[in-house]
Amino acid sequence: MSISQDKILEIRSKANIVEIISEYVPLIQKGKNYFGICPFHDDHNPSMSVSPEKQIYTCFVCGAHGNVFSFIMDYENLSFVEAVKIVGNKVGVKVDVEVPRINKNINEKQKKMFDIYDIANKYYQNQLNTSEGKRAREYLKNRDIDDDIIKEFEIGLSTKSLLTDLLIKKGYSDKELLESGITSSNNDKIYDTFSNRIMFPLYDIEGKVVGFSGRIFDDSDNSKYVNSKESEIFKKSKIIYNYHKAKDYARREKYVIITEGFMDVIALYKRGIKNVVATMGTAITSEHIGLIKKISTNVILCFDGDNAGEKATISCSNELIKNNVMPKIIRLRDKLDPDDFIKKYGVDKFKEEISNALSYLDYKVNYYKNNTNFDNSEEVSDYIKNVLSELKYENDKVIIEIILKRLSDDTNVSVVTLNNMLKNEIITEVKPIEEKKKVLVLNKYDKAERRLIFYMLRYPEVIKIYDKNKCFFPTQSFRYLVNEILDYYKKYEQINIADFISHLNDKKELLDALSVVDVMNISDNYSYEEIMDYINLLNDYNIEQEIKRLTNLFKSEINSDKKTELAEKIAKLKVRENNEND
Repeated sequence: MSISQDKILEIRSKANIVEIISEYVPLIQKGKNYFGICPFHDDHNPSMSVSPEKQIYTCFVCGAHGNVFSFIMDYENLSFVEAVKIVGNKVGVKVDVEVPRINKNINEKQKKMFDIYDIANKYYQNQLNTSEGKRAREYLKNRDIDDDIIKEFEIGLSTKSLLTDLLIKKGYSDKELLESGITSSNNDKIYDTFSNRIMFPLYDIEGKVVGFSGRIFDDSDNSKYVNSKESEIFKKSKIIYNYHKAKDYARREKYVIITEGFMDVIALYKRGIKNVVATMGTAITSEHIGLIKKISTNVILCFDGDNAGEKATISCSNELIKNNVMPKIIRLRDKLDPDDFIKKYGVDKFKEEISNALSYLDYKVNYYKNNTNFDNSEEVSDYIKNVLSELKYENDKVIIEIILKRLSDDTNVSVVTLNNMLKNEIITEVKPIEEKKKVLVLNKYDKAERRLIFYMLRYPEVIKIYDKNKCFFPTQSFRYLVNEILDYYKKYEQINIADFISHLNDKKELLDALSVVDVMNISDNYSYEEIMDYINLLNDYNIEQEIKRLTNLFKSEINSDKKTELAEKIAKLKVRENNEND
């Protein structure tokens, strides 16, 4: 299950790191590099730099650093081989290696739960196609859910037949079934949690079934939906419906639509709008937002058009904004949900709504305006204060001017007065005190070894100088890194940082050391004398350390002859040290 080094080099050389990272994170060109929000920490300002010249990325806050393969590995939580396959597919180089996905974080208990849900999913799908599933199939057909969509979303049916019995026959214990949530108990009797419901499987981000949502299709129960209980593999705060299907479409379209529920997702998906997800009817969490930011930071909210949908829109928007995502908003007319809107007005009209989605600021201004009685001076005053409170976070002067003019027209308060009020809002805004970064204090030896490696990574001639005038590196990881640089250069007769990162793909300690060195903010230019100064200084380190060691021995030695011998060795080393420093 390995890929030849030549194939790795071919794929890396054909890959444009800017184009590939742009599929995951929006990038803006500034000078010769591109910048974007770093996906590997809670970034609020674009701190990740992508260099098309070097074909590497670097975050100047969290230290994330690597080539195109490293980015895919960390972003998708994949192995190196899996990342190479993905990049290979993107650049048209086929990699004939089968790599089974093995999640090392899954314990035996969780594995059994995944197996239970996989069996249950297949069981429910089979039940839908039995004679008992006739009414359920008719219900789905009436909801415009055809066989293709049923198959695509693996929709099934729970009947009065006992899934629990089947699982017990397959060797699962009562305890395992109860903990999974597939089975429930009452008065020491166990039974299927879901009965007589259309079953919609719920997936984790990798597409494995971790739960179900069962919907009634007749009047047999007052509860419209019943969801799986939370378990070790099913956490609502971390599950986004349709994420595993939508992520590639969202990256391709460069935006993602968030709806209220999975029926909305299915309604859009079956009409060709596939970059759509839902948050399982729960309030959006920071975990949800972290996942969403991985597929796009361009988010469109399309919740139901009723009052509850409006409240959910504001609540979700506020959470997104806290996490540095500024959403756009679609509010459907006639208080319709996406499915009913498309049935009434057609899919092209819905696509127009996407194209004309409001900025959150425009939406919020309209929201305040629509909820204001302009015959009531107190409500007008509140309207002005609310809009200005939103506007103080806006940096675009043109947008500020447009909103103030609109606000002035609505309220008959002059733009000058509104502008002064806005300035007061900004002044009184309490800004958090930024925590000062800890500055790493380096001694002369730390600087010498880092700078020497920095230039070795960029210039073959510096590698040759070092190879001819070997020196000692005090830091073990740097010592090993230098050996790898030498081996790499002797094999390929060149040094390329992006390819060298691939060479070190399974050596995390050395990749970390490389990251520390490569991001140093020093001049790319060097002189032969400068390189030799670093080498000589690092050689001095050896002498200095040996003098310290012998001095400690001298202090503790009792035998006078040995004391004299140690003194002579120390004296010789000091002479050598002085000569090398002259």
